[in-house]
Amino acid sequence: MCPEVLPTLRHMRVWSSMRPEAVVEAQAWLRKAHSDLRSIEILMADANPPLDSVCFHAQQTVEKALKALLTAAATPFPKTHDLARLAQLLPSKLDLQLSGRDLAELTYFAIGSRYPTEPVEYTPELAKRLWRAAQRAYDTASGLVPDSERLG
Repeated sequence: MCPEVLPTLRHMRVWSSMRPEAVVEAQAWLRKAHSDLRSIEILMADANPPLDSVCFHAQQTVEKALKALLTAAATPFPKTHDLARLAQLLPSKLDLQLSGRDLAELTYFAIGSRYPTEPVEYTPELAKRLWRAAQRAYDTASGLVPDSERLG
């Protein structure tokens, strides 16, 4: 969906002093993010997908992509679903390619989509837009977090 994101020289400087354990943990976060992204793909293949679940998994994909980058950069982060708060903790050289509006909208679905009393109109357009944002975040994070073999 998204073009491959290649690390630039400025990104390489962020990772140059990285501990191998941090890369292993960051890769684990990315595997979990990929699992959420895969769940979206499976759900959206259905003729009548559960759109609230798609929106939830989109938020989870982005949250785990952010936590992968923070882990790789050895940046501590709180237990939170607030994507804007997590994004603010990223080193300035890293960018997940999502706007503040995207982050705020996705954050709602961490909890709001889980309860029947929340007034949201789930549409295929909303689900597809959040899916694209999740894919973009995952692609960006996985392109920036090095493989443990690339560390030297």
